Amino acid sequence: MYDLCINGGLCFINGTFIEASIGIEGNKIVYIGKEEAKAELEIDASGKLVMPGLFNAHTHLAMTLLRGYVEDMPLKEWLNSVWKMEAKLTPNDVYWGSMLGILEMIKTGTTAFSDMYFHMDEVAKAVGETGIRAVLSYGMIERGDEERGKKEIKVGTEFIKEWDGAFNGRIKAIFGPHAPYTCSLDFLLKVKERAEELDTLIHIHVSETKHELEEMKREHGKTPVKILEDIGFLSKRVIIAHGVWLEDEDIRILKRRGVSVAHNPVSNLKLASGIARVVDLLKAGVNVCLGTDGAASNNTYNLFEEIKIASLLQKVVAGANAITANDVLNMATKNGYKAYEIAGGKLAKGMLADLVLLNAKSFNYVPLYNPLHSVVYASYGCEVTHSIVDGKLLMEDSILLTIDEENVLSKVLERVERIRSKLNQS
Repeated sequence: MYDLCINGGLCFINGTFIEASIGIEGNKIVYIGKEEAKAELEIDASGKLVMPGLFNAHTHLAMTLLRGYVEDMPLKEWLNSVWKMEAKLTPNDVYWGSMLGILEMIKTGTTAFSDMYFHMDEVAKAVGETGIRAVLSYGMIERGDEERGKKEIKVGTEFIKEWDGAFNGRIKAIFGPHAPYTCSLDFLLKVKERAEELDTLIHIHVSETKHELEEMKREHGKTPVKILEDIGFLSKRVIIAHGVWLEDEDIRILKRRGVSVAHNPVSNLKLASGIARVVDLLKAGVNVCLGTDGAASNNTYNLFEEIKIASLLQKVVAGANAITANDVLNMATKNGYKAYEIAGGKLAKGMLADLVLLNAKSFNYVPLYNPLHSVVYASYGCEVTHSIVDGKLLMEDSILLTIDEENVLSKVLERVERIRSKLNQS
């Protein structure tokens, strides 16, 4: 008798969907097999697809409050406008913006995410209340100011000590220096040393735009990746966001150092940042995962959209068979969990019970010749009917169990009106 079981569904196991039953005890999968399982809580998954939950490997969650605010601009101009609005955000704004982002992710199949922002205590509270899994980092920007750098490391360290392992381990707290162009090399070395002392990870934006690449080459004579390599910053502790503008040697360095890359195709396209060399990264053996970036540059946290577009982009660049449906689904599931050193992202005994159910009879899945292909190329996100994180049901029959959706939407709209009035006055 298990705590929770799922019977009769087509389960994504070892790269294919097969009929199986799943037994969960506590927060882990303990049984997968053909025999029907028995549990205190049983889910009939007939007519459903069962798969690992998606991992959104790079977000700025509370940017839901800026969704649609700044449009049709390249990154540099876009950032200047966004930062002006972000300066108006209060801790409570970040809390409710994060609640809205989590709501969207749970409803569209994401069971874990990595977030880099500010007022991160509020994000952590939202994670605790909603039941989702998260890797959280305070976004540190030092700009060569030594005193500011000390303060940023202090805030980042205190956040890690306060929240790492919270809520039965659902929160992993790590360091989040923003980027090599907003943080001095001395500061990044201090972050690296602190991460080693605390035995934690580092998430950082690297080589997102051509402008960034050119500026770093002009200042240092090297690519951002080579600069970080030369100072000894790169290791398996590091997850870089974007990695759009990588040279061949950069890719070899990332592989050699065990660095993971969080690919954000929709944001990269919308800001005209470019198309990342995902096929080359995968061929080199680099662990590539998928993220949405913030809702201000996406504009959604629907990872199924990223799955399809990530695949299509690489087909245009490298050929129709250069990247498979299985490759991309792995990027959206187990590769994200692997990057952040979390034992999940696949349906297997001993893995964390983070999984989702999809309606196999949804109109866009009919006919269902190959469930894997339907999930990767035909999903909208609305097919998700159940979400389970850490062995707990967060959504059942498309009804959220840990979030009052109407209240969240109301609170967010109240805050947006206040922020807009502040901007109009300034």
